Amino acid sequence: MAQVRVRAVGIDVGPDTPVLLLEEIGGAGRVVPVSVGGPEATALVVALERVHGVRPDTHRLIGELLTTFGRQLVQVRVHTLAEGIFHAELMLDDGTTVDSRTSDAVVLALWAGAGIQVDEDVLVAAGVAAETVTIEGAGRAGADAEIEEELRRFLDTATPDDFGPDPQD
Repeated sequence: MAQVRVRAVGIDVGPDTPVLLLEEIGGAGRVVPVSVGGPEATALVVALERVHGVRPDTHRLIGELLTTFGRQLVQVRVHTLAEGIFHAELMLDDGTTVDSRTSDAVVLALWAGAGIQVDEDVLVAAGVAAETVTIEGAGRAGADAEIEEELRRFLDTATPDDFGPDPQD
């Protein structure tokens, strides 16, 4: 397992899809690009920028539940790449592991301050040399200042009605 950090969240210009870039700390300095959906990219940017909405989102709620039950997220491990899908797990302080989507695991790690690791086999299969990755106009979270500010304003004033009707109603 290699320790990684979030290098950026941005748009992969080839397929025009959101991408999470996990960068190896030390070692060969590889970057693992992980395709994510739009809502997942937003959650990643919100966690990277530490944007606190009026009410907790799902990831913050999970963090609060862990704390309430006396548990702590200590590590996230991206352990498998199968059929183009990255698989991750949450490692809790009591040794419990929980299967997770990689994007959700990384968001939770960012909010909890937990480490993120990627298995060497995954790095070999999906990693690219860091110097081959270009991030144009990317800030810390891979979004430009105008988009970040717009997102902050929206999150500060959002209500449930802003997201449309509940599909279960």
